[in-house]
Amino acid sequence: MGEFVGIDPRGAEQLIQQMSTSKNVLASTRHGLETAIAEAGEAWTGQQGVSPMHRSWAFFDETQRDLKWRMDTLKQMVPTSGNGLMSVILTFSSENEAARQGKADAAPITEALRKHEIENSVESWRKVTAATAAMKGKLNDPAYAAAVLSALGPEKFRALFMHWMKNRGPAMDKGLSPNAIKEGRETLGPLAEAYANAERAGRLGEEWQGQFMKATQPGVLTAIVAMSKPSTKLLNQVALRVLGRPLTADLPTSENWNLNVLVEAYDANPQALQTLLAQNKDAAGWLLHPQRVRMSGISGFEGKVAGVLDKALMPGAGVDSVREQAWVNIIRGMGAKDSPWIGGGWGTFHDSPISETLAKNMGPYLDQLARGQSKRDSPDLPATFPTSPWDSVHTDEASRFMGGLMQDKDAAQTLMKASQDYTQSLDIGRFRPFGDEAVQAEYTKRAALAGGAANLMLSGSTYAEWSDDEYADWLATVALLPISWLSNKYWPIQDATVATARDAGLDEAKDGFKGMITDYLDKKTPATARSVADSIVQQQADWVNDSLAEHGQKPLTDAQRNEIRMSFRGRLFDALEKALEQRGG
Repeated sequence: MGEFVGIDPRGAEQLIQQMSTSKNVLASTRHGLETAIAEAGEAWTGQQGVSPMHRSWAFFDETQRDLKWRMDTLKQMVPTSGNGLMSVILTFSSENEAARQGKADAAPITEALRKHEIENSVESWRKVTAATAAMKGKLNDPAYAAAVLSALGPEKFRALFMHWMKNRGPAMDKGLSPNAIKEGRETLGPLAEAYANAERAGRLGEEWQGQFMKATQPGVLTAIVAMSKPSTKLLNQVALRVLGRPLTADLPTSENWNLNVLVEAYDANPQALQTLLAQNKDAAGWLLHPQRVRMSGISGFEGKVAGVLDKALMPGAGVDSVREQAWVNIIRGMGAKDSPWIGGGWGTFHDSPISETLAKNMGPYLDQLARGQSKRDSPDLPATFPTSPWDSVHTDEASRFMGGLMQDKDAAQTLMKASQDYTQSLDIGRFRPFGDEAVQAEYTKRAALAGGAANLMLSGSTYAEWSDDEYADWLATVALLPISWLSNKYWPIQDATVATARDAGLDEAKDGFKGMITDYLDKKTPATARSVADSIVQQQADWVNDSLAEHGQKPLTDAQRNEIRMSFRGRLFDALEKALEQRGG
């Protein structure tokens, strides 16, 4: 029993594939050769007929299965396969031996469970524990684990967990606390490991798949996760089973330890969370629903969720395409028309670590969201349209998502800084508004994106709950986004005195915008939201022209000045007017 082996994982995988190809070749030619040999009879060239062909196929099949079993076991024992020769000591010398031992070890577990169901005593459960303990040291072999499960069957396997959990309050529905998991690991841990290891190797029968997930209580499933090292597939299956239930099933009557188990598992495997959020469009809404993140009964739970989101969504995490799709689904979920993050009976999210985490990782994707706004406002500029999968995000969804985050002031400031950085990165100043055709086209494209970013901030801000002074300051800052690039990019200013004057001019413009907005909000002026928005747009155009003249640039003609004003108006006016109307009533 047991064998020391050295395997080159990459070479072994290649050999398995080559043997599979050889089997396919033999299988595809088998019928024709058998017919030809039968028809030729004694005249067939080969003396042994079809036997060598059958033996060749059997050799490839047996060798392939044995090598695959060894590789499956190696993957359980070594976290990363890597390259080059890897050495392990296998518990069993063959797959058949592992399967026989698994079936044999399941028998005393079945018998101990049968007696416990009759006696229901501490002593009878101790015998169950002793029977499951016999599995320890063998579970790295997936053939052994699969054989144990096959012999037990789903019903007995599930019953073992249920018998231990039934006297622990709502454990089968709400899950086990960390202390209970630690206590139950002695008996149930080997069973959980057997399930996870067999599943990871693809050795679970059909009876352990979808129907098992549907019929098994959520608390049992999360116990399996907590007591093993689940694969991404298994973890996400359990997550969908837990999170996909109606919210009424998760009413805050007691601690929801199921959620805690999932978050801790995702903390250890953040790419699994990234995959879940990308593959299931509803998962983000389920996981991030206020009832779950704020009323789980688990101390610091919202912060834990924020932590795993950070690991899964930060720039560079996991696979770029998967991470982007995860972001798209989060934005669409949190920004849905009936999103609980915007209004409703859940209040506002003033201090939300989730909002702050999402805001700090949003920077790389502002371009795509700005493109969505630009497509709506400038449908004749396809160069500024969002790419897939971002083209599926509706502008209203993006606005509501940003608004949900902006309820947290720290998140709002993070988003503003990211928007300013994005606008500066467009480097619009390299392109004069009225140069040759190619230069003007580049200016127009970048100006449209800058306007899109400003629109995104404006539309999101309508959902934020700030004081009038804070809101006026915010709107004034956003209104400067489409023109602030001029202060640093259009012309280089090396002289410190001149640069200071330039910055003072920008501050003066902001103060002017803020003054108009504050007077409107305080109802100190008969101006309407439309007239205030129009005045801001006019001042934007004036500021551009004055700044050009001040720094020795060729001034704009009246026609060019009007075109600049209309450009700002077309990209900013509607969102600015709407923001003022909603805030000022």
